[in-house]
Amino acid sequence: MEQRPPRLSLVRILWTDYPAFYAALAPLVSLIVYLAWTPDWRGHGAVISPEARPFFTTLAIVAASGGLLALAWRLLFLYKVFRRGIQIKGKISTASLKRDRGRVEYTYIFEHKEYFSGAEIHRNAQTKQLKVGDHVILMVDPINPMNAFIRDLYTRP
Repeated sequence: MEQRPPRLSLVRILWTDYPAFYAALAPLVSLIVYLAWTPDWRGHGAVISPEARPFFTTLAIVAASGGLLALAWRLLFLYKVFRRGIQIKGKISTASLKRDRGRVEYTYIFEHKEYFSGAEIHRNAQTKQLKVGDHVILMVDPINPMNAFIRDLYTRP
């Protein structure tokens, strides 16, 4: 019986994966800033003058588009790794969390060769539990074994 790949969770990806979170944040922030600065909320005129609106409209569209493209690329990258990935046991070699983010690095053996990989992560209840020396299940891309992610940080429980 063939084992199905684990199902990715968009919520977990955005909550854990640092690059995906900030890519998703860019369109939201650009829209909020644009909508907050364009109307005359203060009674003294809009923060963005009518003459500058085309420039700031373009800037908001570029920032939102860039964030959405970066998010789409990251999600596609994760999807490919998890879809064709092989589950392998790994060991955490570094787990450092500072403030709201950090980095976790792990070692694993794939096809008789040792690899080192890692990921930028957000600090949350799940990532705070990661300790040096812990054994974890990794999803390793067989085409490029340097691409590996801790399965349980990105998938549905």
